[in-house]
Amino acid sequence: MANEKIQARIEPAPRPAAAPEPEPTPRPDAQAVAAAPSEVTAREEAPQPGAWTRLSTWFATTFPHSRNAVLGGICGLVVALLLFSVGLFKTLVIALLVTIGVACGQYADGDPKLVNLVRELMKRR
Repeated sequence: MANEKIQARIEPAPRPAAAPEPEPTPRPDAQAVAAAPSEVTAREEAPQPGAWTRLSTWFATTFPHSRNAVLGGICGLVVALLLFSVGLFKTLVIALLVTIGVACGQYADGDPKLVNLVRELMKRR
């Protein structure tokens, strides 16, 4: 048994059959809608929550009393991965550029917290 060789052959997977395209539903013309508004009912589907809303809801239910601790842990993990992969100097440059980006975003939103903090620090000197 030790001298037997195992051979494998890779074959392409069969293609799935294409689903037939549904026929387009005819749209009522404007005169028919104006003449009989009760006959035409618009179905409004409830908007699905976005990815950020779903993530925020999951985060709030999974970590109800330790949201900031988990976010701090995630940030620490990202910084550790950056330190090990690109080095200290490049990580500091990335952190500086992210901080500048946040400050520009806050300034554009009309709530320049970081800009005000830097101004306060410069006044004290």
